[in-house]
Amino acid sequence: MPRQPVPAGAADRPAGRAAHEQATPGGAGRDLDRASIPPSARPSGDGPAGPTAARHLRARPPHGGATARDRGGRTGPGRGRAGRDGAGGRRVTGPWWSRHASARWAWRAWRRGDVDECERLARTVPAPARDRLLFLTSFAKGRYERALDHYAALPRPPRALDEPVADAWLHLDRPDKAVEHLRRRGRPQDARARLQAHRPLQITLDTTTVVPFIDDELAPYLPGLAATLNGVATSVRVDTGGTFVVMGAGRAAEHRLTTVEGGHADHGLARTQVRHAIAEELRLGTAVLANVPVDVLPTLDGEQDFILIGTNLLQRFLTTLDHPSRRLILSPRRNEAEAAAHARLLSPADPITELPFYLWGDHYMFARGGFGPRRDLNFFIDTGLAYLTQDDGGPLRQAALWSTTTNYRSWGVPSTLARPPHFSSPLPLSLGELQRRDLLLAASSVRTMPWSSLGGVRIDGLLCLGFLGAYSWTLDFDRRRYVFR
Repeated sequence: MPRQPVPAGAADRPAGRAAHEQATPGGAGRDLDRASIPPSARPSGDGPAGPTAARHLRARPPHGGATARDRGGRTGPGRGRAGRDGAGGRRVTGPWWSRHASARWAWRAWRRGDVDECERLARTVPAPARDRLLFLTSFAKGRYERALDHYAALPRPPRALDEPVADAWLHLDRPDKAVEHLRRRGRPQDARARLQAHRPLQITLDTTTVVPFIDDELAPYLPGLAATLNGVATSVRVDTGGTFVVMGAGRAAEHRLTTVEGGHADHGLARTQVRHAIAEELRLGTAVLANVPVDVLPTLDGEQDFILIGTNLLQRFLTTLDHPSRRLILSPRRNEAEAAAHARLLSPADPITELPFYLWGDHYMFARGGFGPRRDLNFFIDTGLAYLTQDDGGPLRQAALWSTTTNYRSWGVPSTLARPPHFSSPLPLSLGELQRRDLLLAASSVRTMPWSSLGGVRIDGLLCLGFLGAYSWTLDFDRRRYVFR
């Protein structure tokens, strides 16, 4: 029988069938989704969320999730009639209740993750639905100023966009604007944004820096890096499922962080309080970051006692996770000379492929992938320690993908094989033009996962380091492209 040891850091992941079949509170799903499309255009299944893969969620204060009022009633796009407001029973209408065929097709394109097609169709849609759709596509592509222009054009901005607008201001390094926007809209305040407004993040990196992976047993599964945090030598691990820096309460005390309450988040199978802090300084190679936002989760202790760096930190640089050469390469963004120097360090010189990626909320990246003959799937890109197992006497194996048994069966995997907690894939898994075979797949029998919808875009699975770890891949946030070698 296969056994599943829990190496350091893996305790927050599924550990066999029983773990997969437990349910966690649904708050994580609300935080991920932010109710950006009408309910009838959402993926089915609003039941309890399964064991969460979004361990380091950006937590909102209690009761900060979207309600039926925020989602604009109960009818879908294009039906042209009012819906019931679940919060108060009043009939409400929203700008998306359009009889225009292009609007209906645009919403469907958004749901299936075809962002370019949604944008093309949205330009043919009458206002104000046009501006709402173009807000979504501009946001996903990182065009935050353009997204805010579309938001400003809405005569009655829907409350469903309140938090995405705050996120847009945060991406533009205007936390003061995010705080003011939430206050004006009557939303609970974001404690981390308030800290950032008082102590803005500062980055110093003049030339490309190379940081080797730490040579330890977790290097293939959750790469570690030597770092200095608040003057104390330490190690950090790369997890694109996280925000800036994430750690436990013990580590926060060790590094002399003053924390403030930030509400609650789902971590693994537990509902836990999250606190926020600002680290004075983090050094990675020659990169120096001052006033770095930190999320503190008390559940990150014992075997999970890591300091994690996530997408919000990596996006401050031209970043390459070079797994074959076991190193992280960081260069200044918007610097052609350093970008060229960065590329000269990579092998092979010519990329295998590159593909667009999108980002929702503050740090949730997703990209188009496939399974078997399917090429229309959307994967949440998360390099955290998603699923690690070991057969008797065999090597440790990390899952390449984590999804539900229902999804696997709909993609052509026989029901006798697509069972929790994991199985070997009979079909190739792909990301853009990349394709790999004979991979381990993690399976959950729950109806939906917490990350099954990002802003209304259907997310089919969580793509893990079991797939990505075979490549050197560059995250180019200026062009919103992944470049694989």
